[in-house]
Amino acid sequence: MSKKTNVVLILVLFIILMTAAYVVYNMAGSDSDGAGVRDEGSAADFTVYDQSGREIKLSDFRGRPVVLNFWASWCGPCRSEMPAFDVAYKAYGDDVQFMMVNLTDGMRETVESAAECIDEEGFGFPVFFDTGMEASSAYDVVSIPTTYFIDAKGTLVNHVIGAMDEEALMENVRGLLE
Repeated sequence: MSKKTNVVLILVLFIILMTAAYVVYNMAGSDSDGAGVRDEGSAADFTVYDQSGREIKLSDFRGRPVVLNFWASWCGPCRSEMPAFDVAYKAYGDDVQFMMVNLTDGMRETVESAAECIDEEGFGFPVFFDTGMEASSAYDVVSIPTTYFIDAKGTLVNHVIGAMDEEALMENVRGLLE
């Protein structure tokens, strides 16, 4: 092999090694399958806003099970599962806190577009707006819909990425109450 080929080979191996080190470092430092988990399984706290602009924290609901759903009005799968969430809210809303967290980036999704979507459909569940993307960041949300099930002690019990049907949602909600 020529000297030039050896240099190129060494450079390629160096790049591969550095990339592998970067990936391993990021995997060790993140909770890729346990997004939102802090301190031995406790759910990460965050601040969102209700329709009147009042600050709401996840920790405000400590002592009560929480169904935490991330969604946007432009997301077809999100909209397809909303009727199931409305049914679950009507059935269990006195016992479980539903947090339908809208990813309100201010461009593709606004408070107005999200509120209009909810009003048009007549859904009764509480909607919160993640205008600072604090909640979605705390839970490493990269795909919507994504739903987390948090028990009354504030421990993440389960999470589902993608749309759920009514049966799967109800099963998860009942699991929070057992």
